[in-house]
Amino acid sequence: MKSILLIVLVTCSLRAAFEYCAADPSMHGTAGSMVAQEGSYAGYLLNPALSAASPDMAAGMVYFRPYGIPELTCGAVITRFATKSMGSGLALSSFGNELYRENQLTANLSGNFLEDRLLLGLNLRWYSLHVQNYDDMNTLGVDAGLQYRLHPRILMGFSVLNLNRPALNGLEQEIPLITSWGMAIRLHDRFISYLSLQKDFRYPPSLRFGVSMQFNPYLQLHTGVNTYPSVPSLGLSFIRKWIAVQYAFQYHFDLGGTHFWGLSFSKPR
Repeated sequence: MKSILLIVLVTCSLRAAFEYCAADPSMHGTAGSMVAQEGSYAGYLLNPALSAASPDMAAGMVYFRPYGIPELTCGAVITRFATKSMGSGLALSSFGNELYRENQLTANLSGNFLEDRLLLGLNLRWYSLHVQNYDDMNTLGVDAGLQYRLHPRILMGFSVLNLNRPALNGLEQEIPLITSWGMAIRLHDRFISYLSLQKDFRYPPSLRFGVSMQFNPYLQLHTGVNTYPSVPSLGLSFIRKWIAVQYAFQYHFDLGGTHFWGLSFSKPR
């Protein structure tokens, strides 16, 4: 099955994917359910409003091979800068191999309103597709998102990715239009649950559920599940002062498992 997937990606290389998200491994560990949250430095890749959720500076590197296929790699460098009233971010990711490669450059800006209750944000995404023996193709996508604090311990988020329906190679369906709604509930100072509903316009809705548990100042556990396709996830974060080493694992019952590795740095302001 993995060999078939690779052949499809290479031989049909003019049909882009742009679906492999090189985000914080904690987001993969919670099955992509963190549409509303405060902790991830890469949260704005899922919801553009989230860069203003925490007033600090952070940067990270992420690497993985989808389903363990050695011929495919994905890596990213992600940064976030925030104050008490604004947030911003810049992320560069690359997926593929020497024959087929998808590159993304994401620039983010968000604001904090209504005394920290409302966050609004926008992303600009530059998509670039390189296929050997073909001309490069490029296009621009726009994302929008918000987060609202319903209660000191309850957050609600909503985002639309690629709302301008960018076309690549003359086909709009090359880059997915994705809407997401989610909630984060802090049941305890060391326990947060996440619930989200995601709709890629090409596929049925996907319900996602995840939890994050803080065992001590140095260790976090993340777990979650996605209903379409059915993909359980598990992740760990080892934290020492301003450095975090992160790992996550997702298992697709047809294609196999994917290991996500990350290293991040943060500095409170």
